[in-house]
Amino acid sequence: MSSDTDGSKLFSTLGSVARTQVKGLSAMWGMMLDQLSTNHARAVAAGTVNPEGGVARTADGVVVTSKELVMQVFLNADENYSVKGYNERAANSIGPIYLGLDWGPQYEQQSTKANAAIMGVTRREAFEFALKETRAALKALPDPAAFDIQNISDTVLAAVCKNWFDVPDGEFVQAGGFALSNILPPARCPADYTYPSAYIFHPDPDVALTMLGERTGQLLREAVGKFLASLRAAGKIPQGALSRAFFEAFPSPEDNDLLARVIIGAMMGMLPTVNGNLNATVKAWQRTSTFMALQGKLKNSSQTDEFARAQEVIEPALQQEMQMAPTPDAVWRTAVKAHTLGSKNPVQVNPGDKIYVSIIQAMQEDLRAGVTDVCPVFGGNRRAAPHPVHACPGLEMAMGILLGITYAVVDQQSGSGR
Repeated sequence: MSSDTDGSKLFSTLGSVARTQVKGLSAMWGMMLDQLSTNHARAVAAGTVNPEGGVARTADGVVVTSKELVMQVFLNADENYSVKGYNERAANSIGPIYLGLDWGPQYEQQSTKANAAIMGVTRREAFEFALKETRAALKALPDPAAFDIQNISDTVLAAVCKNWFDVPDGEFVQAGGFALSNILPPARCPADYTYPSAYIFHPDPDVALTMLGERTGQLLREAVGKFLASLRAAGKIPQGALSRAFFEAFPSPEDNDLLARVIIGAMMGMLPTVNGNLNATVKAWQRTSTFMALQGKLKNSSQTDEFARAQEVIEPALQQEMQMAPTPDAVWRTAVKAHTLGSKNPVQVNPGDKIYVSIIQAMQEDLRAGVTDVCPVFGGNRRAAPHPVHACPGLEMAMGILLGITYAVVDQQSGSGR
């Protein structure tokens, strides 16, 4: 597209078609998503390098591939890198959020209470809620054994968000997965959070992803803002543990837009990561003998506590699959200081260089070495000391949700009787 006008015309045309042919076009939309995914995979493969020292300069910037250097960039102990580029993109989408701020007073003010609240959700708590909702979703199917993992994901993640964030509320934001009508109001959860996340965090979003990321982000910002305004007007507070904590952290009606952006940002950080890793994992298991093997292990497990049983049988396989094909596979930073990166075949980094952080290569390095660690998916471990400023506070929550859903879909066919 050559201009904003061109983009508006495209959305107008697609919207007109969507209003009259939503049902018939759902398959076409799925094909479009598959095509975007395929194009992304090809771009990653084409740009992948495996330098001996774990870092290399390319025509587009500096690519970091080794686990050691990826974690060094994430920790950013010498403040060589900035996330400011995230907010430059977010400004055209969901609006600036603290995920696009470097360490400083503004970051602390916006993030401290929100991060603490998110870290308060335990892996067990998230597991138990996701397990309950997944079993309900499976029970509603004519044939639970023939489940589609994306449909299960859409249903369960909408319930997760309703429970912790009050969104979808059913009026301003509706529960829903992908459809061509997603470019039109009302906003949908979880689907509409995927494109802003990919647009903001992926190093090189293409034109289609940029347009979709901006459009759906704008829909979410407006919708969640209206939802919060309606609560303020009625003198109500959110019921979800996380949205209530955020609400209390930003008590003034003048903070509504910021509060909306913080809520969206927290959800945006969690939903695509959980959905992407869930789909990749379950589909990989279904294509191989892993699914049946896990069912057998569940049958033979002596654990009576379901969380312990899931940790014993499902979690190791889940983590290994995440290491093989993680979501996200890469993120990026902008260099702000001249420095040398790497010790073997070091690269001179200059201010303004784009740093491509290859999560997939760092995690596959661990996998080859027999090391189990999914922390790179989350930008590091926030409970470590020291930890990266932008390490995800929702690691425990996300892993609990993933564990609950994957355990449920395997267990319902294991013959355990649960």
